[in-house]
Parts: sequence; structure tokens; C-alpha cells
Amino acid sequence: MRSNAVPAILLCLAIPTLAACRPAAEDAEETAASEREAGAERVENGALGIALARVPAGFEVDVNDGEELVLVRSAEDDGGRLTFELGTLQTAGVNLVDRVWAEKERVEALPEGEYRGQNELAGVPLGTSFTSRGRFRDEESGQRIEEYRALLVHPTQNRVLIVDYEYPVPPPGEGQDQRRLEELMLVLEQLEPLHVEQIDPPPEEAVPAPQPTTGT
Repeated sequence: MRSNAVPAILLCLAIPTLAACRPAAEDAEETAASEREAGAERVENGALGIALARVPAGFEVDVNDGEELVLVRSAEDDGGRLTFELGTLQTAGVNLVDRVWAEKERVEALPEGEYRGQNELAGVPLGTSFTSRGRFRDEESGQRIEEYRALLVHPTQNRVLIVDYEYPVPPPGEGQDQRRLEELMLVLEQLEPLHVEQIDPPPEEAVPAPQPTTGT
């Protein structure tokens, strides 16, 4: 019995509008997926004096207003909220080691605070930085929160820049510590100093000198 089926290769050639079985459409989908995976949005915050060259995949900007810059992860990805904070402006140099040890006292003073240690990070573009990790109970929601903080010297100001990543405490045995650290590192790798151009004020208009009056 003779088959009426048309070979797939002939079908592609017979319908040129499919562009050889639609590779262009597939390429466009792959490109879009690649851009989503890599992140594609630059974010600048003049008040904080920093920029993110890209928002890493999995994060999206929730707030960027004044000194508030907040990135969030979706609930499907177990949530997470990442914020940026400026430390107090220093007249002398910034001592990161002392600042990291102060984090221990801060965490242990929180409700059910549990300090889980610190480490020095390597490979951060803005230079030496440390992590501090702890857990506590959020008073407003009642939820147990884990916090990964990165502390580094601000690139253009004499103060500490704090990158704070908070998320729900994972169940025992989930092994998410490394994953959350990697997510934090993705953000740190995109950090850049934001150089705000100094705009000189317009020159004042010359005021004509008063002319002496003559008597009449």
C-alpha cells in the first residue's frame, strides 16, 4: 500500500513562510529566555551612590526611591527580600572587621536572635567584603527569618555599605545556605559606583554698581 505521507523535509521546503520549520521563531524564544536568565535591567540610585549593571536573574526591582532600593524574589522561588543600607559616615577609615563583630551583638539582640557566623568574601568587584549570617523571629509576621548580610566599604564614600538579604528560614536538611549565598553574590558582582556629575551653579548676574547722584 502506497503511503500518502509527505516527508518532513519536503514539507519544510514546500512552505517557505515557516522559514525552514520556524528556526527564527525558536531563535527569538531562546534569545528572550537567555536575556531573562542573564538579567537585562540596569538600575541606578543616586542617593545610595551605587548602580547595578544588571538585575540578576530571579530578582526584580520592588522599590527604587531615595535611599531605598529593594530587590525581591518570587514566592515560587521561596521568596526573599534584598535591601541596601548606608552606614554612618566616618571621619576616619572604615574598620570592616569591627563592623562585622558588631553584627553579632545586633543579631543576638533581636527576638530569638541566633548568630551563625561570618566569612570574608573573595571576588567582589568593589573590594574586600564580609558576610554575616543570623536568624531571628520577625515581630510583625511572627515568621522565622534568616538573614545574609554583606558588608563592604562604600566605593565613593567613607562609610559601610550593607547589602541585606532576608528570606524565610528553610526546613532542616534543605541545604539552601549555599544557594542563598550564591544569590547574594550574583547581586554583589553587579555592584558599581555611581559617579554623579557635579553640576556647577549658573553664574550670578552682575548687578550694576550704583551711580553717584549729582545735586540739582
